[in-house]
Amino acid sequence: MKAFTFLGRGPLYKSNYIFHNQECETQFFAEAIVQFFSPKSLYFFATKSAAQEPVSEDNKCERLSFLTNLLSEKTEVVHIPIKEGSNETELWDIFGTVVDNIHDNDTVLFDITHGFRSLPFLTFLALAYVSNVKSGVKIERIIYGAYEAVERNNPNKPVFDLTPFISLLKWMNAVNVFQNYGDARPIAELGVEKDIADKLTNLSNALLTSRTLEAQKAAFDFNFNSLLFNSSQEPPFRILVDQLRQSYSQMAANEPSNNPINSLKAQYQQIKWYMENQHYLQAITLMREWLISFECFYHEGGWLNRWTREGAENMLKDGDNQEDIGEEVIALWEGCGIRGDLAHCGMRDNANSATQAIREIEELFNKFKNYYETIDWNNL
Repeated sequence: MKAFTFLGRGPLYKSNYIFHNQECETQFFAEAIVQFFSPKSLYFFATKSAAQEPVSEDNKCERLSFLTNLLSEKTEVVHIPIKEGSNETELWDIFGTVVDNIHDNDTVLFDITHGFRSLPFLTFLALAYVSNVKSGVKIERIIYGAYEAVERNNPNKPVFDLTPFISLLKWMNAVNVFQNYGDARPIAELGVEKDIADKLTNLSNALLTSRTLEAQKAAFDFNFNSLLFNSSQEPPFRILVDQLRQSYSQMAANEPSNNPINSLKAQYQQIKWYMENQHYLQAITLMREWLISFECFYHEGGWLNRWTREGAENMLKDGDNQEDIGEEVIALWEGCGIRGDLAHCGMRDNANSATQAIREIEELFNKFKNYYETIDWNNL
């Protein structure tokens, strides 16, 4: 494990730092880092002025040299020069320096105790950045020696573990991926409770494979059944789960195969979600099936019966009984013909361009939306 810390310039006071059941009495928090976490190497980010700062009025030894001598028998000490951070250019330079010293598959601990001014903020951004762009980086901990958290005359100083705040950034990104793309893998990979991971994975798989009734049931299970939380789960995750539930509540339906009206309403929300998140093939496919399902209300045999559905589809194709079906529905059905073009993956001489296909689907959905909003569901 690599440990990173900033070398400060302020006065140093002997304190008894406490982390869980460990204690370290020292004037230098870096010594506590080495004792508590046993890193293979300790990197000091230090400005020129901080590196040359005397240890104290009584000890004129340069601070970086003193700490290197103090700790070098226990860990490898590495000095990383940084700018003062007196302007935006220097701040970007510091950001780049932090990022450049974290490599693929590194396990890192970061201490921000002596991070001056905006350095703790830059540190969090750099760690969030490398977590996404470098392979296999593990943020073991972010710590802070909270000298000022207790009265100065109290020698016992707590060490705060700030790692959950980086975890929150990962949760936010994972939730964003699920909301926008229906992919639950990033959430499941964060070690969420199996109960929650399973429900989200079921919903994700159903959405991405257009298993419509399965998606409705999975959304219902996620929204209206209790979820098991780990007692140590960070409170912000509960908030994010509530946000997810709100996002998918309208496409939820319990036992959708037995309640076609509720299912059709939920299917409309699913089509809307597909459109909003640019899943155009799923959107046009489900829109087409929705029209067939809606026509099945006028026929016997059950709306999921194969022969009933084929009969309804043939009526839409032939335009028979337009007075019963309605010109608007026939026009929507004809517009769904683009689904075949997409299903053949553009492998035709006269295939639409992707931009043209998307434009047609968006125009068709707007017409479908207008039609849907005119339906009197109470009188079906």
